Order: sequence, then structure tokens, then C-alpha cells
Amino acid sequence: MPKPALANRTKTRPLMLFWHLLAGAFASLSLPPLFLLPAIFALSTPLLAYLKAESRVQASMIFGAAGTGWFLASTYWVSHSLIVESPSLWVLAPFMALALALILAVFWASAAMVSWSFGRRPVARLFWFVAFFSLGEWARGFVATGFPWNLTGSLFAVDLASLQAASVIGAYGLCVIALFFALVPAFWVLGHRRFAAIFLMLPLMLAAFGAMRLANSSDAHSASSGSMIRLVQPAIPQADKWDRSKRQRHLDRLVSLSRQGDVVPKLVIWPETAFAGFASRNQALLNTTIRNATQNDGLVITGIPRFGGGRTLLNSAIMIDHDGAIKAVYDKRHLVPFGEYMPFRKWLPFLEPIVGPIDFVPGENNRLMRLDGYGSIQMLICYEVIFAGAVIGQEMRPDMMINITNDAWFGQSVGPWQHLVQAQMRAVEEGLPLMRVANTGITAGFDSYGRILGQMGLGRQGVLDLPVPPALAPTLFARFGNLGFFALIFLIIGSAACLDLSRSIRQ
Repeated sequence: MPKPALANRTKTRPLMLFWHLLAGAFASLSLPPLFLLPAIFALSTPLLAYLKAESRVQASMIFGAAGTGWFLASTYWVSHSLIVESPSLWVLAPFMALALALILAVFWASAAMVSWSFGRRPVARLFWFVAFFSLGEWARGFVATGFPWNLTGSLFAVDLASLQAASVIGAYGLCVIALFFALVPAFWVLGHRRFAAIFLMLPLMLAAFGAMRLANSSDAHSASSGSMIRLVQPAIPQADKWDRSKRQRHLDRLVSLSRQGDVVPKLVIWPETAFAGFASRNQALLNTTIRNATQNDGLVITGIPRFGGGRTLLNSAIMIDHDGAIKAVYDKRHLVPFGEYMPFRKWLPFLEPIVGPIDFVPGENNRLMRLDGYGSIQMLICYEVIFAGAVIGQEMRPDMMINITNDAWFGQSVGPWQHLVQAQMRAVEEGLPLMRVANTGITAGFDSYGRILGQMGLGRQGVLDLPVPPALAPTLFARFGNLGFFALIFLIIGSAACLDLSRSIRQ
């Protein structure tokens, strides 16, 4: 009899892992843009199974499956980039989506494997899991260049009040709170009703703190500096973007949008690679385009590829005035693997139509742009905006952040909405206004509290003229970075150790 029982358990294990995968996928519905917050409770299913795991390997498999579901359901849109310019690669899209999900799920599986070795009591083991899981979310921000997309803490962007806690503990600190919130059903099932009640109240406490912070703030528009900025969304399809026969048509659209209306703000922002050509090879065309797009004292900040020393390829942003003089240059420092450069290029030749035959190289310096009436500007190109605590230099605090991007690669998906929310979180964390300019959307502006100044929908072409709000004094997060997050981790570890050492736990 023992052998058939063992065989039966082996047969059901893949089915159980499938259910954990579904639980992770369902839990991801709590993320932007859906924000179905109760869905996060689905993570209690793999958590309860984790407590019953017979080995650290089994524990890692449980959360490896849950993580795969979470990321497969929430980052599937990345694979859309394969078929934008090379539709024949559609057959590879599902494999790309699955590969990315499996890679990111390694962080969840590793957290479960390590934490399973700690904690003699189930409740203590849950605290250990929260500590290591949160550290895993933080590690996603820098391991292998980092990809901290769809952090569990993103669900607090559902409301501006609950998001204000990011000004103290940052996005990774919010991950800690989100995971404790997800654990509420698990604590309830284990009989620890007091913990369940406390962690159920945590989001409400965050919202109360945020509401008070917002109540004590000034209105974004009334407190503006008086300077206006124009954000241009040309909505050029990615499949047409690099078509030379359509280049002039695309530039004419940028010019027309930039000069729209009776009053044109002094500073006009175009999205990432808005000028789809190299300045060194098209200087006369660039100068003519900028002259037509601006008034006599006007300037444009545009994304543009350019050659650096040694003919290296850079993804850049330049500030150029009405007369064609380049006033400032910023080179993207944090490149997208398999998007702007290809690791293991010679073994992956089929991806060359996406990445191109030449790799971009990262910029070496963080150069702030400066403009009278606007102050100093921190440029962030594309996904540079997703790295909490790494968007500005501590020694050079800017007055404003500008994020230019091209999300046309991802079509009409949730990707651009998720990207938008991360930009909003950086504004709250740093206490700085942030202007986001996207090729096909979503273009928007946020004040220093993350309040929306204006927004343009996905796929639309047009402009947003927005006031430039003032920067706040450095927030606690701006001053100390992720120290608040690590303080929470130490508090959780200390609590877990105390729970393990205590002889009794009141329920």
C-alpha cells in the first residue's frame, strides 16, 4: 500500500503546482491597471501549501509556480515586441512570455527555499517568508541589470492617499505591507485572528496617513511656478517609425502638434527617439524641424539616437534651441537587455530583427539639463523610471523629472498603464514633479505628490500643456533611500525570532 500512495502523491503534484500557478495569475489582478485588490488574497493558497511543504525544494516549487503565474499574467505584453516589426516571429511570442515569467519567478522560488529553513512555528515561518520575499523583490531591482516590474507593492497605487507612504518607505517598503495584506486569510486559517485583523487594517492606516499628507499640501495648479511645458504625443506606429520614406511625414506631425494653438510654451518635449535618425547625419533636417516647431525663444527636448566616441551607439535626449544649438545632452545609463543590447548575441541570431545589428552602450554620466524658468531637469529614458531609489543622484537634486519613452512596442496592452503607475510612484518617492512623454501613450504629468496634472490616452495624438509645479523638500525616502525598507525587514526578522522563541502565542 505505501508504494501506491506515494505514486498517487507524485501524480497529483503537477496538478497542485498548476493550481498554485493559477493562484499567482489570479493574484496579479490586484496590480495596475485593474486594481482588484481582494485578488491578492489568492497568494494565501500557495502560502498555506508552503507551510506544509516537506522540503525546501518543494517549497521553492510551490512559489516558483505561483510566481510564474503572477508574471505570465502580468508581463505577457513584453512578447508583443517580437511581432511589431517582424510578424513572422509570432510563433516565438508565447515562449518569450513564458521565459520571462520563469526567470522572474526564480526570485519567488528562491525566497521560499531560503525562508523554509527558518521558523519552527507556522506563524513565525510566515514572518520569515515575508522578510525573504521582500528582499527578493528588492533584488529584482539590480540582479542582471534589474527588472523590478509589477512589484507587489504596486497595488497601493489604486489610491493616491495609500500611495503617499512611498515618500517614506518607497516601493519596496510597500511590498512588505502588500505581502502582509495578502497573508490575512492565511493567518485567519491558522487561527491567529489578531494578526489577521492588524494586517487587514494596514492599508487603511496607509490611506489615513496619505490623506493627512495630501490635506496639508497645496493645490498643484495654484502652486505652479508659472512656467508651462508642452508634452507632445505623436502616436506614430512602431512598424512605421523607422521607415525613411515616412520620416518627413512623421516630423511634420511633430511640428504641427508642437505649434498647435495661439500660445506655445517655451519648452516642448518629444518622446524617446522622436527624431528617428542620427543628428550627425541629419543636422540640417533636425535644425529645420526644430526651427519650425518652436518660437524664437523656444526649445525642444527630444529623444534621438546618436554616436558617441569610438562610433558607439547611444540612446540620448538632447535639448536644442530655435537656432539649432544643442544646449544639453543626456545619454541613457540603464539599457534594456534584449531591447537595446543583446546578451549572447551570436547564439541568438533570430532576435536581431528586434534588437538590431548593433548594440547600444550605456551613458557614463548623469547630466542634469538646466533651463531658466524651469530649473534643473533629471532626464529618464524609457524604463529608467522603474528603479526606486536610483532615478536621481543624491548629490544633484533636480527641480523636475522628465521621462521620455516609446511604449509603441507593446500595443494596446496593460504594459503602458503599468509603466505610467511606476512613473507616478517615483514622483511621490522623490517629492518631485514628473512629466512623462510617450510616443503612443500614455503621456501624463504628475506633481510632487503624484497628483495627475493631465493625461492623454493610449493611441491618441495630441499635446498636453501643463504647469510646472514646485519640488518639495526632500522626502524621507529621498534622503535615506531604501533604509526605511531595510528597517522594516529587520523588524520583521526580529518579530519572527521572538515568535519562534516564545512558548505561547495568544490567538
